[in-house]
Amino acid sequence: MSVPPPPRSPDPARDPRLHHDALGGRSVFIAPRRADRPSDLATGMQAAAGRPAGCVFCAGNEHLTPPFRLRSPANPLLPWQARIIPNRFPFVEDWGGAATAAGRRAPVRPAHGVHDVVIEAATHEASILAIDAAAWRDVWGMCHQRLAALATRSDLAWGTIFKNSGALAGASLEHVHSQLVALDFVPPDVEAELAALHGTPALFAHLLEWAAAQNCIVAEAGGLVALVPPAPRQPLEAWIVTDTPEDHFHATAPARVEALADLTRLVVTRLQAVLPGAAYNWWLHQAPFATDSRCRWHWHLEILPRLASFAGFELATGCHVSTASPQESARLLRGG
Repeated sequence: MSVPPPPRSPDPARDPRLHHDALGGRSVFIAPRRADRPSDLATGMQAAAGRPAGCVFCAGNEHLTPPFRLRSPANPLLPWQARIIPNRFPFVEDWGGAATAAGRRAPVRPAHGVHDVVIEAATHEASILAIDAAAWRDVWGMCHQRLAALATRSDLAWGTIFKNSGALAGASLEHVHSQLVALDFVPPDVEAELAALHGTPALFAHLLEWAAAQNCIVAEAGGLVALVPPAPRQPLEAWIVTDTPEDHFHATAPARVEALADLTRLVVTRLQAVLPGAAYNWWLHQAPFATDSRCRWHWHLEILPRLASFAGFELATGCHVSTASPQESARLLRGG
């Protein structure tokens, strides 16, 4: 799996582009180079001891990845514990400028933005639970710092962090990592949440009240609430939500960053206790970078176990079918 970083493709046909479907309001990134990314999960390349030979994310193999953007600890005289690097197989490219407002909904245009990889451990670990709690807090602190820097750029509109854990969740490499992306447009799901808030500004307050009344709160820490939402797409789905309005994760206080790290560890610990080895995704939903505080947004992290495939009905309608009530999922995630 010794894969040297490829130069930027001279073939424009392999550059990432954004395709927009005006009928369905759907945006699709066409990124041919992502087909070249290495895989040790989908192809069974794990070594007998559980570590793939030449894992590109392990300490000692830094020459196989682009230079880091951030590292933890920041002191270069100390061994690194986590790093943020450019993604070698991005679905957006930093072209150095934004699309015009009219071009953002063009049927086809260059996909402009930033796509990073967050390598969450220097040693080869398959689970975030193998990372020391303090080091895990530092990972989230590094993401907080990176998103704050991206939010200052006038050519970027919105940013997120997402994780694919396990092959069923779309991961291609076992070594613990997540991805950080900033786009030059606001994606449809976030626009839909903004529109809902403009119609009913107290929606997040209602969500928190509902979770408390329905016994769907899993845990609370540092101004954050881990809860099971009223319409979970899969059993054991959980959200981590700010308890007061706050638009942006990247602007939150360091104590809340640490609380998020602690609650993600707790939810994953409980998930793995109920279903050992379960794959899951998580993603950050925050307001667009330019949004002011009047939108009453609460930034939140959605954690979705991948226990069943999305099938024809889900794909056809956007509606989901789950086998567990929110109350039952919350009870299990509380350890009850």
